[in-house]
Amino acid sequence: MNKRRWGAWSALALACAAPAPVLAQQAAIIEARTAPGGVIVTWRLAEPTTRVVFLADSVIRDLWTVTTPGLTLKDGAVEGVEPFRNFEIRIVPDAAEVERVYMGLSKAGAGHVLYGPALKLKGMDATLTARPVASEVAVPTTEAEKGYVYLGPEQALLRRDGAAVVTSPSTPPALTALLRDGFFAAQKFYGARLGHDLPNEPTLIISTDSPGPTGFRGDVTDTGLISLRFHGDIWASPPPDVAVPLGTFVWHESLHLWNGHGVELKDGDTAPWLHEGGAEYGALVAAVSSGVIDEDQARASLTQRLNGCRKALGDADYDPRRLRSGASIYHCGVVVQWIADLEARRASGGARDILDLWKALLDAARVGGGYGVTDFRALLQPDSAVGVLLDGAGATRWASLDARLTALGVALEDRPEADDYRMAVLFHLNDENCAGGGTGFYRVEEGIKLDTGDKCGPLSGDPLLAAIEGHDPLGDATAMFHAVQARCAESLPVRYRTQDGKVIEAACKAPLVTPEVQAVTAAPPLATRAA
Repeated sequence: MNKRRWGAWSALALACAAPAPVLAQQAAIIEARTAPGGVIVTWRLAEPTTRVVFLADSVIRDLWTVTTPGLTLKDGAVEGVEPFRNFEIRIVPDAAEVERVYMGLSKAGAGHVLYGPALKLKGMDATLTARPVASEVAVPTTEAEKGYVYLGPEQALLRRDGAAVVTSPSTPPALTALLRDGFFAAQKFYGARLGHDLPNEPTLIISTDSPGPTGFRGDVTDTGLISLRFHGDIWASPPPDVAVPLGTFVWHESLHLWNGHGVELKDGDTAPWLHEGGAEYGALVAAVSSGVIDEDQARASLTQRLNGCRKALGDADYDPRRLRSGASIYHCGVVVQWIADLEARRASGGARDILDLWKALLDAARVGGGYGVTDFRALLQPDSAVGVLLDGAGATRWASLDARLTALGVALEDRPEADDYRMAVLFHLNDENCAGGGTGFYRVEEGIKLDTGDKCGPLSGDPLLAAIEGHDPLGDATAMFHAVQARCAESLPVRYRTQDGKVIEAACKAPLVTPEVQAVTAAPPLATRAA
């Protein structure tokens, strides 16, 4: 999903099929079992009450249904007129993916992935027991309070070398092979470079049952379970422009097992760019080093990230709020990591790289109370160019950074491409016609679909586009840009045609500026040693 970005990722304890512990004051016993279309979850409380409130308020519970007579679920609370000690809720899979929100329940073939922390109640400790029926399995078998648990057919589970993968027959074989093999390879690569035994069995869930709207999403929780979810029918033969993000997808999520699993993130909310940028850039390095992608593809990805960061920060002085959500945390996070890597390799004559830096950071974090931006920056080279990006004057940031990158062996060339022209047109016209921010567009199977809601005048209603000024915004973006640029130069309306044949005229009073895009045409190789 695009909202100024391109898309493309509790104290419970789980004891599967274990004897129920003795109830204590302010405690809840929770059990989950498979049911038609989802799961049934039951709670047993230590003391009667007329109201309990769920702890995790970001979880979407619109499709949760209380099946216990006399009780209701509203605004994250279960209530009853009479005191109650037990209640039951039927949970079906979430209806949509929402950015940076864990799905309470998602479908994975014939099984489901349940988010354990979504079940915890305020003011209560809890134990969760997954109850597999015949031929089912629950993974992991301990500590579901920390994240996802899979409940589904045991035959879908493959274990190898201390890790596990869950697949389904509906997943295209080529996609399964890419992700499964990449996941097993990532465990070996990161294990050799970053060390440290993981506290849980790393588990990958591959699902083509995502409700969308984004084409693919992934996340990892502290149970060591990674959920990768794909939407639509294109994954048997993915489009070329997703080859790199798809190839590095599982490597990114796997690195989170090290830089986020079992270690405290001091700045997880205020500076997610460190955690996410570290995983995304580390995935590029690992994927190149393992032959999953090549150096040219890696440079293309760096080009996207460099320009995305340029757009996110602009020429204003650094404002940390710009890097707290959206694609900017990945764009600028990768740029920071790339700079640190280039400098580390240059200073050591190639003996050290970004993964050595992360190993030192994580080793210290495990004994010293976590890691954050200050800890990371303390490991950088003196006068690091990271300071130019984050501390320097906004007006000179990009010229100074370009010069520093050039000194590190990077060659840059101004070279806008189709994606840049497409985003320039769509975002410019949204800005011209929409009240307030927060609009964008999706790339869906049928083409380009605007994300405009009800605040964009003639562009409202999330139309699915067939053409803008007679050009397909997906397949003919460069010609579309020049046609729209000419119309805007004369303050003429821009003509859209939707896929249902409707013609829309959108205002364009401001000039459409040609995007400035710095392509990385040459750079020191990213490939590094595997051990």
